[in-house]
Amino acid sequence: MQKVERLLNSTKKHLFNRYICQMMTLLAAIPMFFISNVAFAEADPVCPSGHAMYYLGSKSTTTAPKATLSWSAAGNSSTTYSFDSGLKLILSFSDINFVRTGYPEVSSFTGVTTNALNMRHSSEKIDVNHRLTATINKPVTKYGFVVQDLDANAAGRYTESVSIVTTGGSFSNFANNFTVSNSNKTITANQWTNCSPTLPCNFNIEWDAQAANTPFITTHGNNYASASTTTSTGDHLVGYSDFYFCLAPPKLIVKKALSGTRVNTNDQFEIVVSGGSVATNSFTTTGTGSTITNGTSATITLAESTNYTITERVMNGTTLGDIANYNATYVCSNATTGSTTVMPTSAMSYSASGKTRSFALSNVANGDEITCTITNTPSTYTFSGIVFDDNGGITSTQASATNADITSGVYANNSNYFNGIYNPNAPETGISGSTVKLVNCTNTSTVYGSQTVTGSGTTIGQYQISVSNNTLNGNTSNLCLIEERTGSTYPLRTNDSSKTIAFSSSTYDYTNNNFGRVIAENVGLVLKKYQYLNDCPSTLTYTSISETSTPNTGFSTASISNIEPGRCIAYKISATNRANVNIDSFIMRDTLQQKGINGATVTSVLANPALSTVDYTASDNPAIGANGEVKTKTFVLSPRTKRDFYFNTKYGTTQ
Repeated sequence: MQKVERLLNSTKKHLFNRYICQMMTLLAAIPMFFISNVAFAEADPVCPSGHAMYYLGSKSTTTAPKATLSWSAAGNSSTTYSFDSGLKLILSFSDINFVRTGYPEVSSFTGVTTNALNMRHSSEKIDVNHRLTATINKPVTKYGFVVQDLDANAAGRYTESVSIVTTGGSFSNFANNFTVSNSNKTITANQWTNCSPTLPCNFNIEWDAQAANTPFITTHGNNYASASTTTSTGDHLVGYSDFYFCLAPPKLIVKKALSGTRVNTNDQFEIVVSGGSVATNSFTTTGTGSTITNGTSATITLAESTNYTITERVMNGTTLGDIANYNATYVCSNATTGSTTVMPTSAMSYSASGKTRSFALSNVANGDEITCTITNTPSTYTFSGIVFDDNGGITSTQASATNADITSGVYANNSNYFNGIYNPNAPETGISGSTVKLVNCTNTSTVYGSQTVTGSGTTIGQYQISVSNNTLNGNTSNLCLIEERTGSTYPLRTNDSSKTIAFSSSTYDYTNNNFGRVIAENVGLVLKKYQYLNDCPSTLTYTSISETSTPNTGFSTASISNIEPGRCIAYKISATNRANVNIDSFIMRDTLQQKGINGATVTSVLANPALSTVDYTASDNPAIGANGEVKTKTFVLSPRTKRDFYFNTKYGTTQ
């Protein structure tokens, strides 16, 4: 049906209008259901099943939340329409050309547009008369509206078209008086087929799902290609109506994170979402140590204006653990801007009876896309390590307590042997039988936790002591781990028996507190005693005396028999540190034999030459001619070094 405006300036148009009126009179006799079925080709708004519709227009058949189609003021470029929950639809015009005064405006033109947002232009040829943009501040699953009275007039003044600019849009429910082109993104009225009840002009434009604040854009133009001039005395008008959009129900994803390691090695976390009519939805984590796998729920569909509870608990194998063993923080965020949904901010609520924590999510709204992340940290502090055989891979059959060779053989160039460091690739393995305690360093009788080291296979020798903050009771500046052992196996330590803990209240996991031990045959210090029979000269150059097989000719480890009283025996004691750690506070002591003690039949005394002042202190040693204990100064024997000590004694003269 031709637009009223178009009939004002042409006699032919008035005659045509009279003809149309006669046709309308005839059509009035036709049952109304026929007219309604053919006069309006557009479809009613429809949303995906379960999604909420919001509508802007005059239809009374829909129960969706509505806003009245109006315009802020004639000539204004945009208007904002507000719905509930902070939801807004903004319509705006731009790139406006040849528009008549007073437009855009909302009204109905009899036989042309019905309750529509109208734009009226003079009919100069131009590709874009105006651009219509809609934005919605939530993600939508569908958006659309109706175009009214897009046509071409018989006088050849205009051929209207609408183009979809943004992706995802399409035309539907249009009659055969239109042509679609431009990869189905432009719809154009066919020339000489003006709108009429039998040739309806109304049709739909719709978009599929888009993110929040995505612009939905169309352009309108007059592209009558045969016009010889762009000037015109006539007008054309187009109307937009029945705007609607769809929002998906609120969505929720819950994520689980862990900072630090599990209090118990097999702890797993179960998250449950409940409330409203939603079926209880839960998931349970997997993973070990500080690793969380399977730590994200499926996308959970919620209901608007409903309260929900998110609950976490810990399972220790098949046993219900206590979530109080972990501190918890959580953050909930909404990907939908402008939402009025209340994000929870208070602390999680603890249930002592259920051993759970939970928080509430309330007033969720359609279109919300909420993600809540729960992060746990152990509220107990864990101290762990291994008691291990620090043999550097030297087996018990290879080990020898007297092997002082550090240039060749199994003890040579072995940086893993006796270094106080656990080297599993040496290979070194754990050993059982020790007890590790967490104690007060000053008063070791104050024990906060203790574990006997057992295990088998790859876990042998490993220990883990977990204590709560309440157990420590603020005594965190003086914490030590000590390792103890009874029995004769692995009698020698390769590091200190006590380790001081550098404690921090925000650090919950203290690993690699390892203690090394070795069997007696793998001792780090090898002492070797040589003796040389001499005639007690006033001086001896010890370093010029070679090692021989017999003590009669040089330093030898062989025994002396049938020694004549009054002769002297010089001694060389070699101290070899074949370990890879310092031997601190080394003192060599040797007690001269005294008649009647330990089966001695004679008494020996210290003889010339005098003791080296580099190695000995005179005040700590007997005088020349006196019996007693020979004692060196205190030394540090560096790793993989040897040091020799010398002194001369005179064998007793009385049997």
